Amino acid sequence: MNFKAVTFDIGGVLYSDDVFKRAIKKALSELNPKVSDAKFEEVYEQHLISQSGSLRTKLCLEFLGDIQRKDELLRLTDRYWLFESSDMYHDCLVQIRELKNNGYAVGIIANQPATVKETLANDQVLQNIDFLGISALVGLEKPNPALFQLAVDSLGFAANEIVHVGNRIDNDVIPAKSIGMKTVWLRRGEANPNPSASDLKEADLTVTDLNNLIDTLIKL
Repeated sequence: MNFKAVTFDIGGVLYSDDVFKRAIKKALSELNPKVSDAKFEEVYEQHLISQSGSLRTKLCLEFLGDIQRKDELLRLTDRYWLFESSDMYHDCLVQIRELKNNGYAVGIIANQPATVKETLANDQVLQNIDFLGISALVGLEKPNPALFQLAVDSLGFAANEIVHVGNRIDNDVIPAKSIGMKTVWLRRGEANPNPSASDLKEADLTVTDLNNLIDTLIKL
């Protein structure tokens, strides 16, 4: 494949999804101290398997009894949703630098709070990024295809010359494909642990890590 740019999600792709899981559980427990660990894990695992809808919505309905408290939960979650350097996957910075050293453009397309920009800067990721599509900064959220189109327009290449790497079929693969981008499903973090046959056919490529990414994408 003759690709010219690669865009990445953040949670589950560059940094561990455990950070978001811890943050939302802490926020939820503050709003409802009676939240049980077992029930939280049950709802979370069901969400991973379903790969549809909003986890925040499901948690609000289950533990707060009111979907109108979703924004309240989101604001409190953002307060604790802070990545540390130790949360970064060992393969991500190496591969991003490799892409840049070989002349490829690199972008970010992610549903994240604005604070993640500082984290990316501290971890030497930001200096390698040509397009920063953070939902809190650009006012668009996945799976809205408009966020992916913004990346395409900003990077200045045809959609089919850009590969998006994400760990969610619903939030990453499907909307990226809908505007003509190539897709890689990275099966880690919040990726469905029990994908169906149709799930496995959605992306152009399915991988379990980012190692040797350029060679892998060239073979697409």
